[in-house]
Amino acid sequence: MSAASIQQVLGLGSYQTAWTWLHKLRRAMVRPGRDKLHGVVETDETYVGGEDPKDGTWIEQKSLVVIAAEEEGNGIGRIRLATIPAATRKHLYRFVKEVIDPGSVVHTDGARAYEGLEQFGW
Repeated sequence: MSAASIQQVLGLGSYQTAWTWLHKLRRAMVRPGRDKLHGVVETDETYVGGEDPKDGTWIEQKSLVVIAAEEEGNGIGRIRLATIPAATRKHLYRFVKEVIDPGSVVHTDGARAYEGLEQFGW
């Protein structure tokens, strides 16, 4: 994907911001077919994209991105990202199953959609 595509998809204002994001994402997601995250993993979701000049939200124009990051000491280790259509249990569980090894400790923000992960081994 090009920086211009990232800029358009995420609704970013500047090409430089899109270029920076692209290179950070490429470094973080280097190897296709990569191992699942393991150990202590934090997961959360956020909206990415353009900002409404009135109040700063404008969710309808943003992409919903779910993120999982291995905790590595006081920093962050490997990460995984994906866009999802909604922050529902169905979509968040699917993401966790695809990117995190069972038996890992998953930290969340306590959103109800994450409840019950422990029954699947997280």
